[in-house]
Amino acid sequence: MTSRYRIVSLKFYHWITQSVITLRNGLPHGCYLCQEQTPHFRHRLCNTCREDLIFPKQLCIGCAKSISATVKWCGQCQQSAPQFILVTGGHYQTPIKQLLSDFKYRQQMSLARELAHFIARRIYKLIAQDIIDMPQAIQPVPLHWRRQAKRGFNQAQLIANELSQYLNIPVIDNIKRHRSTQSQAELDAKQRQHNLDNAFQLRKPITYDSIALVDDVYTTGATMHEISETILQQQTIEIQHWTVARTIISD
Repeated sequence: MTSRYRIVSLKFYHWITQSVITLRNGLPHGCYLCQEQTPHFRHRLCNTCREDLIFPKQLCIGCAKSISATVKWCGQCQQSAPQFILVTGGHYQTPIKQLLSDFKYRQQMSLARELAHFIARRIYKLIAQDIIDMPQAIQPVPLHWRRQAKRGFNQAQLIANELSQYLNIPVIDNIKRHRSTQSQAELDAKQRQHNLDNAFQLRKPITYDSIALVDDVYTTGATMHEISETILQQQTIEIQHWTVARTIISD
């Protein structure tokens, strides 16, 4: 009886869930950018606007400059390969710039799924090209608790959670931001390099051989490099840097 009851309960739960999804899909759910109906209520962009997001064909995994060939590095990075692999969906320009800004500063948290989809597209492409390997876990860049309380959420955490679903790898929480620092966006490149000194702490050893640090935007990379160095001071693992977008740099 117990087993039969469990089967009936699961079937009923599945029926209720599908009914709610069908009902919700029947209600209006417009694209965030063009207001046209999307294929599913959880999609914030229609298929057309998704395809219109500027997605450079190939990016260097050292600096994220656009390159023409299916290779790992641009000419400059071939001469001096960066310490960490950098994976970004594309450049920090409209419309992805608008989506990131609204997500972060206008509390449009449901956009996390679309932003994660954008970078997941790049990740799967690079894996298919045998340029990168899939890491074993994802570590979002942490916010100091005061800043997170003020904002109400950690944008990197929300993106990482959605990426976990797309990539089927776990999210970990092993890094703590124990020192409050000035916002990197308010500083120049030189100030950014030292603003984060000793700002992070490893809560506990990471039990994976490879991870990806996840954030929304990559500018100088100071934050991710400081976290990576904090980890590598205590253990040896492979670390990749993943962001939705990279600010445009000159060639």
